[in-house]
Amino acid sequence: MEKKTYKQFFKFAIVGVANTSINLIVLYVLTEFFKVYYMLSAVIAFLFAVTNSFLLNKTWTFEENIKYKTKSKYAQFIIVSITALVVNLILLYALVEYFNIWYMTAQVIGVLSNLLVNFFGNKLWTFRK
Repeated sequence: MEKKTYKQFFKFAIVGVANTSINLIVLYVLTEFFKVYYMLSAVIAFLFAVTNSFLLNKTWTFEENIKYKTKSKYAQFIIVSITALVVNLILLYALVEYFNIWYMTAQVIGVLSNLLVNFFGNKLWTFRK
């Protein structure tokens, strides 16, 4: 990989930490305080985090002008993110229901497992130059 790709991956990972924090906070609050089923909470948490992720990755990680093809790129970003979400939800459910792992721990494992899928899906498709 070239130096630019390593730099972008590092930035992508930083954005990912911020978005994972948003995701985990929303997941926990909805599940623990509002008694929402953890799988539904995970989907709602995803929706909160994905827009923040798109904006930060578009403008900071991949250094694109916010006005450049924003609608089409957001659609592409969502497609990559939903693909990762499906993998995450399957892993989350399996870890919680079959391995009795706490849903918060399982979510962290799921999010980390999607880092490469999200990065390369967005680098090679959404933000390719």
